[in-house]
Amino acid sequence: MAKTKKKQLERVKQSKQAGGKAHELRWMPEVSESGELFLTRREVTSSGEPGEMNYPFSQGLIFLARRWRNLMNEELRAVGQSQARWGTLYWIKVFGDTMNQTVLADRIGVEQPTLGRVLRDLESEGLIERLPGKGDRRAKTIRLTAAATPVLRDINRIQNSVRAKLLSGIDPKELSTCLAVFAKILANMDQHW
Repeated sequence: MAKTKKKQLERVKQSKQAGGKAHELRWMPEVSESGELFLTRREVTSSGEPGEMNYPFSQGLIFLARRWRNLMNEELRAVGQSQARWGTLYWIKVFGDTMNQTVLADRIGVEQPTLGRVLRDLESEGLIERLPGKGDRRAKTIRLTAAATPVLRDINRIQNSVRAKLLSGIDPKELSTCLAVFAKILANMDQHW
């Protein structure tokens, strides 16, 4: 493995010296024969164009987010939960009993019918309750019940464990740089959409 990497680096150096297009080792998105998403480091020709990293970065980000979510769902299944249920419970806890379904759907970034199904399940399990709103009795506010406390504790334990494993060995400065990039992407989203 080390010999292969050494050879690849030597070819990049020779190409640069020859004045040709530079070859670089880059993390690129790939799909396995079984359909699994992953990133692999391979040699690519660099044109030096400003947007040439846009595709591999965006695809890598999407792949990573999907795999993270799938892994989290697998782990949460052990306590009868999912990422969607956790996100719903989380936002209800953050905003207390001040939110109705419309505002909650907007915060989570899902359609109201999708959220409605999650809320019905959570309500039937006694984890949330929907109460008539103060101004409009049709707009029900949502709040957690006492039964949600141990469920949230289990979810947080799992979330923390998964995060620790997935982020192990990554320098906090790298994570900070990554968050700064995410902030710029979000600012671009807000500006253009």
